[in-house]
Amino acid sequence: MSATWFLYSPLSPRAISALADEYERHLEAYIDENVERIDEDETVPDVVAGGEVPPVAELQAAYALAKRPLPKPLLARYRACKSVITLEHVADLEAGPCRGVVSTLRYLLPRVGEGALLFPDAVPLVPVEEMLARIEDKKGLPGFDGEDDDDDDDDILSWGKKGKTAGKSKDAPDQVRALRVLASLEGLMNDPELALDLRGTLQRSSKLTQQYAALLIEDGAMSDIKASKELGVTVQELTKMADELDRTLLALKD
Repeated sequence: MSATWFLYSPLSPRAISALADEYERHLEAYIDENVERIDEDETVPDVVAGGEVPPVAELQAAYALAKRPLPKPLLARYRACKSVITLEHVADLEAGPCRGVVSTLRYLLPRVGEGALLFPDAVPLVPVEEMLARIEDKKGLPGFDGEDDDDDDDDILSWGKKGKTAGKSKDAPDQVRALRVLASLEGLMNDPELALDLRGTLQRSSKLTQQYAALLIEDGAMSDIKASKELGVTVQELTKMADELDRTLLALKD
């Protein structure tokens, strides 16, 4: 049985719409390249950006109806949310195939902004970092999350499509971004006019940003999961920092 979940984010409506579009492009590319690697019973939620965050009064009423207290920190986070992503046809994480849900959540949750909240069908609201912890040990779609989960059945079919040879898996979005960041770093370092700008930018950046840049230069592009382990931070912290660094470096090059 599927459900509808809501993801409330502090990002602007424009930013959340861009994130949903990016997810859809990645999903379409993944399906094209991995036709035979997804079980025919597996479902992937529909991701729709847009709509208004419900008034605080509605949230308070939902908690009151459920006879649950609404913690003040959670309420403060909710008040800061500006945009919504709706996840439709979400499979039960505890029953039946749920790899599509796990991969969708792993893609979206680290990118929806600090303080984002998930409303899974009914109260209580779930902080995104808590949901990421819940699904940490669950398997996602093979190759979708940056780590290649092995399939137990070599003959699985994808959504009724048969006989198509699976292509080489595309890089996960975090690996693509890492490659782009590394290319930006190397390009800026080799440009006499921009190298000083890069140095100044990194000096003003956080220690984690400096460590991440040094890690990529020394060891090459890698997934956020691997980089977070190397630097001793959470995947969410690493992803947020890397996304910001990517945007900063692209702006320097323009």
